[in-house]
Amino acid sequence: MATRIDVISLFRKNNIRPTKFKYGGRTHRVEKILYNWVTREGSFPVHHFTIVTRDDNRYELALNTYTMEWTIEDVELDAKAGG
Repeated sequence: MATRIDVISLFRKNNIRPTKFKYGGRTHRVEKILYNWVTREGSFPVHHFTIVTRDDNRYELALNTYTMEWTIEDVELDAKAGG
């Protein structure tokens, strides 16, 4: 189930890049975007990003362009970090 989150992102020349987000009571910095793709909800694009944070955790973030809300769709914690 998707969890709504707050995200700081850059919008530049038709590109969207999440840079930081709040989740689990913490602020996480996006270190790398591994994948990004677009799906549709009705006629509105939903932008998805698989990202890695500084602590080597992976998250799938999604921006619904109709509601302009960000959500976390999936979380993969780094086993080496004890997550």
